[in-house]
Amino acid sequence: MDTKRLTAALDKALQRITDETGLVGGAIAITKGEEVVYTYNYGYADRENKIPSSQDTLYDVASTSKAWTVMLAAQAIDEGLLEWDAPIKNYIPWFEMMDEYAGNNLSVRDMASHRSGLPSHDFMREKILGDRENLIRKLKYLEPNVGFRSKYQYNNHMFILLGYLEEVIRGGESWENQIHERIAKRLGISPIFTRGTNPDLTGVEVATPYCSNGFEAKICGHADNLHSSPCGGIRISMKNMAKWIIAMSRGGKTPDGGRLCSEKQFQEIIAPVIGTGQNYGFRKSIAYAQGWHTTDYFGKTLLFHGGGHAGFNTQVGFLKDEEMGYVMCFNTGTTPAASIACAIVLDAIVKGDVEDSYDWMIDKWLEDRDEMAAQVKNNAEGTPVTKETDPSMVGVYTHPAYEEFVIDEADGQLRFTYGTFTAKVQREADGSISAYSGGYDGLTPDHVKLKVEENGDLQLFTSDTRFWLTFKKQA
Repeated sequence: MDTKRLTAALDKALQRITDETGLVGGAIAITKGEEVVYTYNYGYADRENKIPSSQDTLYDVASTSKAWTVMLAAQAIDEGLLEWDAPIKNYIPWFEMMDEYAGNNLSVRDMASHRSGLPSHDFMREKILGDRENLIRKLKYLEPNVGFRSKYQYNNHMFILLGYLEEVIRGGESWENQIHERIAKRLGISPIFTRGTNPDLTGVEVATPYCSNGFEAKICGHADNLHSSPCGGIRISMKNMAKWIIAMSRGGKTPDGGRLCSEKQFQEIIAPVIGTGQNYGFRKSIAYAQGWHTTDYFGKTLLFHGGGHAGFNTQVGFLKDEEMGYVMCFNTGTTPAASIACAIVLDAIVKGDVEDSYDWMIDKWLEDRDEMAAQVKNNAEGTPVTKETDPSMVGVYTHPAYEEFVIDEADGQLRFTYGTFTAKVQREADGSISAYSGGYDGLTPDHVKLKVEENGDLQLFTSDTRFWLTFKKQA
């Protein structure tokens, strides 16, 4: 691995991404055996106060937290508290799903590999909080869109359920405490925090999150929904995240010569379960194991995962049998920094050298960004929906899982409000009705679409669930 060429490639690519998108900062580490063999810091942890990014900066690593939740399950299986393929009704008798067969047979392996039959349904977390049990009880009202175990569909709720199950079988010990005691302490990781726990951060360097619209970045808030932490709630430095990936690249071994879980359970974690139908650059024929994507990458078995929410994007991975891994996080959403930096790092550690330029990857992302911008512009130039043009739309609408959203009038235009999501209602050129919040999730504008049924009910289409949900209009 030529570290000078690696650094030069990262410098060049990330500077162009900064110029095009407003990327603020990030940090990268590469590991081999028990050591960190390369580190790279870029830009700022806090742009306004000119605090540079470092290996000690704490980042929200989002969905790469899922593998930690799976590791807790593997430990519980080693202890005889769980089984990979036993129905979770064995442990939570009241558990139900709309698909009765799925509800009676859903297992840890199903939850941890995204084959429950449910689409993401992430939009409901704009409003539904309560506690983890409340979120789990809502599952019996969430519509599936494919058959149980028939298709990979990424679903954060299944990992919230897995975290809740781990609390149940351990007599109420919180998922957060299990992460600290059963993984972090054993790897010598400190500090480590979890979403929404309001820790004392005195003297701790925390990256400020920035949200980009694809062109420029502004400060945005940290994700703070405590109850969804098992699917993406860990906040950690790349220095400490490297300790986690070292353990994974060494088959689950801890620094003291012990193991996070048995060899048998580690192999269960990384074994492919279901094909995803996805490709990421040169990563082809990808399958999902449990908390990890897996693929053959230029003859090497690569386990990897990405994560992103609010103002953060993360990539982590390791080469099975090679004892090599990488971690990286950037504190700016809606940029290609993490995916392109990951491609550069993989070239360095797998192929032994980097390309002279990665502009072709950036160019493709910018094309997609411009398509997104055109979509947003088309909405902005739509016709405002008002109480006069569509009086029947005003009202309260309910769904047994999502509860209610409201359409009322504000400043002469109808407004859609669901929890933290609020947006003006527009009629686009093709006649469709939409509401854009102004936020972004990667290259997808944060928005909903609406259709009025003859009986006055409304159908809601969200960018994550990807099919129409019916909400009943209240009298």
